[in-house]
Amino acid sequence: MSPALSKKDAIARLRQKHPLVSKPIHFANINASKDVWWFDIPLQEVMSERHEFIGLLVFDHKSDDLHYLRVPTVYLRSNMEKLFVRPDKETISLELSTKAPNVFQDVRPGGGKLSFRQFLA
Repeated sequence: MSPALSKKDAIARLRQKHPLVSKPIHFANINASKDVWWFDIPLQEVMSERHEFIGLLVFDHKSDDLHYLRVPTVYLRSNMEKLFVRPDKETISLELSTKAPNVFQDVRPGGGKLSFRQFLA
């Protein structure tokens, strides 16, 4: 069991189960310093009308599980006040918990504890 998976290998593995995967896809392994999957999602992707969904692909090396969350951009836009926006990078910064009972919940300091569990594909 590898502690990390490459984005390319994760997407190939995902396509075995879900041949029609939404783009863009953001990938994360469990962070080395704390039990979260960390993302910086460009605001441009979230605010664009061209993307109906943003894929969050996460790998848990402890269980060898790959999870795919298909998040509607409208959900992100309608919850902007609960998300941590990095103006220096023009991104939404997410730290999704890997631990029960808060798995897939944003636990980033400054965030609103928004859950993404309902978007598991």
